[in-house]
Amino acid sequence: VQESQPAPVVVKKPKKNPAPQPTYVAAPEPEQEEEPATTQEEAPAATQPSSDSGSGSSNLDSDQQKALDLHNEARKAVGNEPLTWDDSLASGAQEWADHLAQLGSLEHSQGEDGENLYMGSGSNPFASAVEAFLSEKSQYNGEAISGSNYMSFGHYTQCVWKTTTKVGMAVAKDSSGASWVVARYQKPGNMIGDKPY
Repeated sequence: VQESQPAPVVVKKPKKNPAPQPTYVAAPEPEQEEEPATTQEEAPAATQPSSDSGSGSSNLDSDQQKALDLHNEARKAVGNEPLTWDDSLASGAQEWADHLAQLGSLEHSQGEDGENLYMGSGSNPFASAVEAFLSEKSQYNGEAISGSNYMSFGHYTQCVWKTTTKVGMAVAKDSSGASWVVARYQKPGNMIGDKPY
């Protein structure tokens, strides 16, 4: 199986126009013991819930915590504030991850949140997704986002976007055992004409 390039998607139109959001499909990892091909039914819990998340605890599993830590290490490296985990974003991400696993295709939702998508295999889907998103850093040269220049680095810039403060992630497994990961961000990044830091 080959790693594919990000797929084109639709532009959303908040106050500033965000660039369309890229998607990411991972090359399969070496075979590991697979979990049953079912979707995750519970949304991830919050580790540092935002004041408006409405719920939360300090019970992220190790993969969720690693994903949050990876985001925050990358943000710290560029001088941006850390993200907090948000249950509401994770809940919405779970609904969309379930949909994508049934659909069998990476398609962005039409919501107002920033969104990164990933499909792959392995035992740590959240951390693997964030590592893939952040691997695009080498493609980013500090330029402002335009409607066409971000496709090779848009996952990375969303992860480190200066005005983004919250993230929630979810995963669903399809019948073949592949993991479909949705990461949602508030405020969304990749605003046309702006830079992430």
